Amino acid sequence: MTIPRFYPATIALTIISFCVTVRAQEVWQDVARIVAVGDLHGDYEQYLNVLRSNHLIDSKLKWQGGAAHLVQLGDVPDRGPDSLKIMRHLKRLQKQAKKAGGRVHALIGNHELMNIKEDLRYVHPGEFEILVNNESRRTQLDYIDRVYNFLLSQDETISERREEVMQSLDTRFPPGFVEHRLTWAPRGEVFEWLRRNNTVVKINRMLFVHGGISPHEELLPLKQINKKIRKIISSGPEYIEDPIIRDEGPLWYRGYTRNDAVIELQPLKEMLAFYDVDTIVVAHTPTVGAIMPKFDGRVIFIDVGLAAHYGNRLANLVVENNAVFAMHRGHKIALPKTDDGLLDYLLTVSKLDPEPSPLLETITKLESQENRNVGTD
Repeated sequence: MTIPRFYPATIALTIISFCVTVRAQEVWQDVARIVAVGDLHGDYEQYLNVLRSNHLIDSKLKWQGGAAHLVQLGDVPDRGPDSLKIMRHLKRLQKQAKKAGGRVHALIGNHELMNIKEDLRYVHPGEFEILVNNESRRTQLDYIDRVYNFLLSQDETISERREEVMQSLDTRFPPGFVEHRLTWAPRGEVFEWLRRNNTVVKINRMLFVHGGISPHEELLPLKQINKKIRKIISSGPEYIEDPIIRDEGPLWYRGYTRNDAVIELQPLKEMLAFYDVDTIVVAHTPTVGAIMPKFDGRVIFIDVGLAAHYGNRLANLVVENNAVFAMHRGHKIALPKTDDGLLDYLLTVSKLDPEPSPLLETITKLESQENRNVGTD
């Protein structure tokens, strides 16, 4: 069955008339402390664990990070039930941190874009349930009735199996579905917050972005990247054709993970020079369970699989006075500056994991590689 796009009459308005220009600062210098965390995927407790282990919030969940900058690299929604709780808290922290001289950067990831564009493949049922109220069943039935009538207008034969179709629609659009879509639709709570956020920020000599900036594509100024994505977000569910939201764009790029130094290193160096930075910090692709540097620290991967969906791994990136650390299960470990130090680093952080550490397979491979290298000396 082909279902019409969700676009209730209550919000059927002209998007252009309402998408005002939003200006947000994307370059910051002289920041003494940065805490960066990757994909949260609806796991509110793990999100709070990161904030607590980095002393960014007090017992009342209010900002106590002073002038620190918290960077959340997108993918708050999907796969877990508490995306809205996380986003509401991030929104509060943004105001509290700013008053204290700090900042909270809630960057846009591909799953934020997917929800705006009504790609709901990964929405957790709990995301609908949390929005259920006394009117939800009536709202649901009204919506299902409208969808059924639309389908009937396209194919009169479905009247012969009305009960089957209605039952299918009841499953597909549960109570809370309409409320969920309204929060993500133009003028909705989540929509209004997201369209003001950045996609990429530069802090000191580091870039932070969800997927990555492909060094094989045309390099755009940061302001232009943020403006383009913000325009696409602000268009609501309507699709805008732009290469920036394809696989090579900043929300989706996985080349740093997939490509070796032969393909990636020289273009990466040129890209970093273009933006006048030393390092790019990315999420999007889960690591083996730890903050992982690559290309001698030029790329740092921080999606460790923090959410319950990926195994409740707990780690984030910390930068203090330009020294780079992993906060691994509450312990601050210096990140190796070269690829040669990766084995020792992983051995250290693996001892902090519940047994068996998810890092053991990677450690074994690195040890075997080192043994082979020793044998050829």
